[in-house]
Amino acid sequence: MSQQNRYPVLLLHGMFGYGQQQITTNKVPYFGLWVKDIRKMFNEMGIPCAAPSMGPFTSAWNRACEVYAQLFGGTVDYGKVHAEKYGMDRFGATYDTPLLPQWGTLDENGELIKVNIIGHSFGGVTGRLLTELMVNGSAEERAATDPDDLSDLFKGGHKGWVHSITTLASPHNGASCLEGQIGVVMRHICRGICDVFNFVDVTPGRAIYNIGLGMYGLTPEQGDFKHVWQDQGYKKYMFEMEDTIVADLTYEGAHALNDRLPEQPDVYYFSHRGYRSFPTLFGNQIPSPKAFPLINILGFFMGRQDVSQLPDKAWRQNDMVINTISGEAPDGAKRKDLKDGKLPRSIKPATWYVYPAEWKDHMSFLGWTMGKEEIGDYYKGLYEAASSAPTIKP
Repeated sequence: MSQQNRYPVLLLHGMFGYGQQQITTNKVPYFGLWVKDIRKMFNEMGIPCAAPSMGPFTSAWNRACEVYAQLFGGTVDYGKVHAEKYGMDRFGATYDTPLLPQWGTLDENGELIKVNIIGHSFGGVTGRLLTELMVNGSAEERAATDPDDLSDLFKGGHKGWVHSITTLASPHNGASCLEGQIGVVMRHICRGICDVFNFVDVTPGRAIYNIGLGMYGLTPEQGDFKHVWQDQGYKKYMFEMEDTIVADLTYEGAHALNDRLPEQPDVYYFSHRGYRSFPTLFGNQIPSPKAFPLINILGFFMGRQDVSQLPDKAWRQNDMVINTISGEAPDGAKRKDLKDGKLPRSIKPATWYVYPAEWKDHMSFLGWTMGKEEIGDYYKGLYEAASSAPTIKP
């Protein structure tokens, strides 16, 4: 493969994740963990790289709005229509300094500077929605909002700004851990985590990990210990509302998103997914004991799950969080399976290049079980694949 461009990189984290706006990333960055800071690595290579922070429990829509504000600077605008529909504040945090000011400008040759998106887990879904909004905006928001009051994100018109989207263990078609009884347990776990971190978020410790649900009135102001306990609010949010990450992660929710996210004719798509489970004689899957601690128990139940929404036993193979089959590509999308793991000489846009499933659990894509050089080479390889695709001029 020959490199044909050196566009900036946008790293998008998944559920429970965090980005560079959280000070946690200074010691244990999401991309690279305690092994190697991938964002720093790209920047040292002379490739601008940003890893914005998104709400760990918010919907793909809300996360895309948060990313946009951080990349270009300004106040998060969730949209007038969207805010009214879900009973939330329209505006969120304000970011004075853009994280990726190069994006969308012209280089020394007068060529548009695009971006390569690398999304882990739900970050891959977020990247697809961000791209759709950048290109086409939101007709619904445009129809109901005064043009002078409309976010540039919803105006669209940024065709050609995204060069590629690379997804790592992304739930393109949903995750079975949000279905059936396991899904009920997962929602309770999310609710409990929010309650715990609310006690952190009302202190200066919010910079460590922000649950990011202030737009729903579920994150009290700092020092407001009177309203720190929000258990019933979180229960309603996780179990009843549709504007959440858990709703988008269901089979139904994921396919509803897919219907709104067609592949762009000038964007290249690459997908990687893993598995860390073994098949049994009874059609179940059991997790490897070497999987990342705490998530292997989830993999155990996913490997024997039997829910009406997912009748195919192929869904039981998993990386302890995401079903391997779901990480391939959106259902119905044009795809090319790379059985030998090598890209063809001619790479076409709007086609998913699906790499063979790797012996990795969900956290391995971030650095778990990898050495410093190995994880660095892995992300360099992702970048080389994306940058080998020829630039398509808008």
